[in-house]
Amino acid sequence: MRRLLDLAEERISAMLSEAAQLALRSIELAVGAYRGHVGAEESRSLASSLHRIHDQVAELAIEAIARYQPAAVDLRFLRVAMEASYDLYRIARYSYDISQTVGQIGVRCPSDRVERVAGTVSDMLAKSIDMLMRRTVEHFDEIHRKDDDVVDRAYADALMGALERLDRCGLLETLALRFLERASDHAVYIANRAYYLVTGEVKH
Repeated sequence: MRRLLDLAEERISAMLSEAAQLALRSIELAVGAYRGHVGAEESRSLASSLHRIHDQVAELAIEAIARYQPAAVDLRFLRVAMEASYDLYRIARYSYDISQTVGQIGVRCPSDRVERVAGTVSDMLAKSIDMLMRRTVEHFDEIHRKDDDVVDRAYADALMGALERLDRCGLLETLALRFLERASDHAVYIANRAYYLVTGEVKH
């Protein structure tokens, strides 16, 4: 017989899935803004929607804890859901920061590096959510490796380049990569939370 707690967890899972799609869309919009094709308003709207979803997930999780006396594995899921929904909101917020910064600096500077890193972050996010939804540790090492070898390295290289040339394009690229680096960290956090959900072990 299915528990009421199971229904609550299914609803929360559906909300996390929706939030993940919105977060992925926010990264696409950030790239579009960087290319000069879109403004920041839709990015801001997505971030606001994800903030509301985070609040709703937290309310449902707290209600489930109060009403259904969940076992340890259920408590881990409810904790992870609240934290992951916040991570997804932060990813969308950093994407909005990119869109907003493009408008503030007011230049169009194509950057293969920004687009490549944005694609990597999107891939990391999709795989971290897959880990969470399927309760697997399958992509854990890959996500951490991409964070270190692709995203962090690209930001470090751009920062050194910006110090050397000090122009608007260099500044914009560096800021965009910094925001993507922070978004990447939140994709890693989601992977770590999935690892904790599956194993009960905390990874940092």
